Amino acid sequence: MKSIKILSLLLALLFAVSLFAACAGKNPGGETGSTTAAAAPDSTPAPVETDPVDENGYLLDDLPVLNYGSTDFNLFTWSNQTIWEWSQDEVTTGDLIKDAIVKRQIAVEDRMGIKLVVSSQNGDWDHRNSFIDTVYNSTQSGGTEAFDLIGQYTPAAAIGAMRGCYTNLAEVKYLDLKKPWWPEDIYTSSSINGKVYSVAGDISPTLIRNMVCLLTNLSLAKDLNMPNFYELVENQAWTAETFLTYGTGTVSGLNASGGTAHTTTMPNNVVYDNLFYAGGFRFVERNDEKGLILSEDLKSSKIADWFDLWLDFWNKEDTAVIAINAAGGFTSGEVLFHFGSIADVQNYLQDITFDFGILPYPKFDENQDDYVTICGYWVSLYSIPVNAPDFDKSGAVLECLGSYGYRYVTPVVYNVAFEYRYLNSPENSKIFNLLHDTLVFEPGRTFCDQINCFAGFRQAAGQSESWAKYYQSNSRIWDKNIQAIVKQLG
Repeated sequence: MKSIKILSLLLALLFAVSLFAACAGKNPGGETGSTTAAAAPDSTPAPVETDPVDENGYLLDDLPVLNYGSTDFNLFTWSNQTIWEWSQDEVTTGDLIKDAIVKRQIAVEDRMGIKLVVSSQNGDWDHRNSFIDTVYNSTQSGGTEAFDLIGQYTPAAAIGAMRGCYTNLAEVKYLDLKKPWWPEDIYTSSSINGKVYSVAGDISPTLIRNMVCLLTNLSLAKDLNMPNFYELVENQAWTAETFLTYGTGTVSGLNASGGTAHTTTMPNNVVYDNLFYAGGFRFVERNDEKGLILSEDLKSSKIADWFDLWLDFWNKEDTAVIAINAAGGFTSGEVLFHFGSIADVQNYLQDITFDFGILPYPKFDENQDDYVTICGYWVSLYSIPVNAPDFDKSGAVLECLGSYGYRYVTPVVYNVAFEYRYLNSPENSKIFNLLHDTLVFEPGRTFCDQINCFAGFRQAAGQSESWAKYYQSNSRIWDKNIQAIVKQLG
């Protein structure tokens, strides 16, 4: 797994060691197989390579010195999230996150020798197709209408790829998807026969804001003599069984408003999408040929048990669908757990009077390899259009934006999210890194329009039918849709 900061230091050390080893293994004569007699070993100590990290310990990128001569770099993005990602005037305002975005933009422009020109239009769920219409039309017209980079709502990225708008990022020069600013799962799970058409990562604060998590009222947990939840997570014991032990039946009676007191709340039934992945399941997985197939786990007794477990949870009396800031909601201080996101921390927990913490969603059992985190759909994915004027330039700027986002923006987003509570808490810092490191980008979610399986867990729960029956009714069409994607994009 990739870490935000701690592992970057280790990577830097490994990088230096690998460079030394590579140098030591070169043929002294220059080319492989040379018959020239080897020179006597040089007793001069080898120079020590400088660790490729910045002054704060964050890994640096491997981009060479590039200068594109103060040319425009045309980015087309969706206006719904522009405020969180780009600054039109590049003027600092005192808002820490916005100022970090300005700093990132200026640094990239100076280093690449470009002027970032941002244009946008509405591109959320209701407007995703019209957004891609604009992208598609630009790929057909060429010339001055061409964009260098596209930033889009998650499902829009799949629509654009299926319409032939985007190039394979795995072949773009300068883009290194193994760097920590690109989540590992982007390539390992989402590529189709080695091809990748969109990426997310530290280029966008929306990734951090939309990471799902479980919020917990630590003050209430202490009053109720709850165990140390952080230790349970650390010991891989934060399982569904453990959560349900404390997440149901713990708070009882009436709340301060005279209503029913709830142990756990959730904003809506979309939480079921997140719970599906938390158990280690996926709708779509890669086969040995690196194509995509419908997961065999979907017809297992294990997922049927997982589904029944959470369906029963949904029907508990002290489990409720309540907004985080509603009467009787988490901000009232009367709820022990709330299924939310990092955005909730920034938006609603600034003026609360109790201590809170963040936790990952519980996993299936202690035998599951790791916790699993997903993001809401309001995350920008980035693609390079097939008619981009200069693929190398687009790749270099995309990599540079990710690199500076990792070092300039993400740390600030974390600090702002927790500056009101536990700014220096090692526990929350570990959980934050854990969420980031366990992000999953599954094709079943990205290609939601094409496969139509992404909401299967919540739809089956809403219909109160068995998972086996729901799977039997839908698996054939899911499989057919997946194969259509592989045929077109693989």
